[in-house]
Amino acid sequence: MNHALSSINRNFRTTLFKKASLAFLTATILGGQYVLPIAAIASPTQIAQRQSWNAELKIARLANPQDSAIVLQLDILDKPATSYANAVYQIFARRNGQWISIFTSRGARLVTNAAGQTILAPEVISLSDLRRQLGEGVDFASLELKVTAQLRYDIRGQARDQVVSFEQSQSYRSIAQTTSTTLVTRRTIDSVQTANQGNFSLAIAQRRPTLSRVIARISTRSKTAQGFSAERFVGDFRYKINKKAKFVKGMNAGDRVIVRLFTPENQFIGYSEFELLSDKAAVTLVLPERPLESRIVRTVYGIDANQDTTIDANTQVFDYFTQVTQTSRQRYVESRVTFLRSVQTSMLRNFTLTGLPTPPQNCLYPATFISGAFSLVDRTFQTFRSDLSSVLVMLPGQMTRTVEISSTETSVYSVEQLMVSNQTEWVSDRDDDDDDDDDDKKRKKPRCNQGIGNGAEGCDPGNSSPRGGSNDEGGRRPGKKR
Repeated sequence: MNHALSSINRNFRTTLFKKASLAFLTATILGGQYVLPIAAIASPTQIAQRQSWNAELKIARLANPQDSAIVLQLDILDKPATSYANAVYQIFARRNGQWISIFTSRGARLVTNAAGQTILAPEVISLSDLRRQLGEGVDFASLELKVTAQLRYDIRGQARDQVVSFEQSQSYRSIAQTTSTTLVTRRTIDSVQTANQGNFSLAIAQRRPTLSRVIARISTRSKTAQGFSAERFVGDFRYKINKKAKFVKGMNAGDRVIVRLFTPENQFIGYSEFELLSDKAAVTLVLPERPLESRIVRTVYGIDANQDTTIDANTQVFDYFTQVTQTSRQRYVESRVTFLRSVQTSMLRNFTLTGLPTPPQNCLYPATFISGAFSLVDRTFQTFRSDLSSVLVMLPGQMTRTVEISSTETSVYSVEQLMVSNQTEWVSDRDDDDDDDDDDKKRKKPRCNQGIGNGAEGCDPGNSSPRGGSNDEGGRRPGKKR
């Protein structure tokens, strides 16, 4: 009897504590001084995908001669059917190591109950209103902001009072400017389906994990009438082994994605390159148990039309191996990569993974990797070429922030928005028609005003270009372009 009463008292105290905590949190939010620990903030520039909702929160600076403003607009790409749904916006500023609430929208913005796509009306917030919350002397150019859109909704006959949030974090100065309050325009279903071309998910995996995490530096080369554009930096992403992320928007079928892999200690361990498909693709990079010894990467990918981050059944699969070579005395920038035509049978077991096809001894490449002016098979070339911008050559964390991939859900990132957020055109000095190697050419230096990198003012222009090492491309066939 005493034991039962004790159990009831414990449950009562637990329930009372939860209710009191919720009441305190609600009162704090409504009071306008909600302080959120930075450790709780998710990675920036994500298209969130939660609870059957898929949405992107847009943010822009409105150029207005009288009073500048921030414009928010939620682009809902997919939603479940609801009996009620509304949205509330919040803006946080990072001050003294904490996120401080400086804006909460008054009243809820109703969301249509129909399933599928919808675009909410823009939310325009005057900068003068935000200054009053922070103090007149605040320098907005130096602020880092986080914007959230919280949706509450009911599903008829199933669930009530459900909550899902979408967010974006970036520095104020990196927010793109606009002259219109409309950030998202209406679209048709066909245009959305066309936009699926070039989208892909990327997983980093090991058969028997020996690395806790790995950093994937992702860049792209857009397909053009003349071949490919210069390589552009997308971002550095810290993966937990066997986790996935999705990358959407800003890419097309035929474009190439380059992935350079580093350990958390910034040791260069692998290189991959793959061609984007006519529909969404699922890509997995498989590392061996001892990646620093062999520096071999298996790349396997194919169509993922249903967006479940796995290759669809009965579709073509590309499956091949690359190997980086680097002597003990060489710096990582001097390493080279070879796209192998075949591998030894004894190696295959190390790259066999549940859920993936059995790795082939003879590699399976896209046709453009085997022949033509931009073929890669049986070639050995520099992994950090002399025409690359500094951000693609520097070690992760030296010039840009490394984005932490969620280990509990599949993060979704907008490639085009990541490129805008970087605020610099990280492109090569040369175009692709110039195929001459010239070690004396200096790398293009970035504009060092984005407030990240070396010191408070951003990257140090005097240290933007890496020094030392041979930057020529070996093993290049005559007439081949890279």
